[in-house]
Amino acid sequence: MTRILHLTDLHLRQHQPGSADNPDRLSREMMGILDDLSQRLAPLAIDLIAVTGDLLDVPDEVIAGGALPGLDRAAWLAAVERDLHLVREWLQAQHRPHVVCPGNHDHAASLAKVFPEAADVVDAAGFRFFCFWDELGPDRQPRRTGPRLDLFEQSLTAAEHDVAQIHIQHYAIEPPISHKGWRYDYVGAQAMKQRLEESRRVRAVLSGHYHPGSLVHDSHVLYSGAPSFCERPHRFRIYDFSAPEGVRVEDHCVLSAN
Repeated sequence: MTRILHLTDLHLRQHQPGSADNPDRLSREMMGILDDLSQRLAPLAIDLIAVTGDLLDVPDEVIAGGALPGLDRAAWLAAVERDLHLVREWLQAQHRPHVVCPGNHDHAASLAKVFPEAADVVDAAGFRFFCFWDELGPDRQPRRTGPRLDLFEQSLTAAEHDVAQIHIQHYAIEPPISHKGWRYDYVGAQAMKQRLEESRRVRAVLSGHYHPGSLVHDSHVLYSGAPSFCERPHRFRIYDFSAPEGVRVEDHCVLSAN
């Protein structure tokens, strides 16, 4: 059996000024909550930690190439890197393999710099992990294009990838999600789902982005969007994978849900 801990949407700010625009996203409390989570990991016997984006809460203006009043762009990006180092040091301190991908609130170039071990393809804990660094389009709906689409096709068709896989990404393929006028699933999501189902290689697609979370397991592929970690009660998801296709999913909270 393989046990995976799934974290997503931390929206952390420690060295960056301020906090997330949404007051429910407790950006400045994240390091303390992560420390609380550390205290709970030993008895859980986790084999790998997957973090599916929005590690940080970087303002849209900074991601788009600008800055905010009071702090120039170079200084803000330096703060972003320091915040990413905090997350990386926390992951390393857990002494377990980890895989990460950015979300729409991460500065992808900074994440690649601070996580040099991050790769598109990672073999760990009995699976081959494909990590997709996808982006939002102008309409804020996610798209998989270019090299990432090529990697997706290779994962499903190349002979060297005919192994048990888990796909890691920030955005959802299943279910279709529309919230407050925004689409949270990919353009072409149903065609992507069909390709995944036909391949018979992929055990799970793990994502974030939609903070309430989602879970669909109506086929041999598990589509799981974990709830956001940044909002009380600071939820995380655990998967127990057993051969050949069994999986058990449990949601946990750092704080009491009451």
